[in-house]
Amino acid sequence: MTAKEYLKQYRESYEAVQEIAEHLADLKAEAVTLQGHDGQRAALDAAVARYVDACGEQASELARIDRLRSEILRTVHSIPDKRLRQLLHEVYILGRPLVRIAADRGQSYEHICRRHGEALNAVRRIRPELT
Repeated sequence: MTAKEYLKQYRESYEAVQEIAEHLADLKAEAVTLQGHDGQRAALDAAVARYVDACGEQASELARIDRLRSEILRTVHSIPDKRLRQLLHEVYILGRPLVRIAADRGQSYEHICRRHGEALNAVRRIRPELT
């Protein structure tokens, strides 16, 4: 895995959490819809069981995502150079594009790209298993 792919997992995890939340909300809505309908007890029980099972299954995935995010944050925050650390935070934690960062800082896009490369090298020094 490259350093960039590793760091991108932080923002991508938001989508995974959103999908989990939507899936659980759908299962809960199904159970709530069946509640109060006479003669639907078996269907309600099955819907509640699906919801409870999904909550249990998703809890471990959410815990994994939380551990991954914490690890990525620790990696970013361990970069010794404050400017590189801030750049990584803006790009991978906040999701800001390099071109926007360059414009906001009044620096050239090329300069920010070079800094970004330096920052990724700093990540590789901290996490040598990344390419």
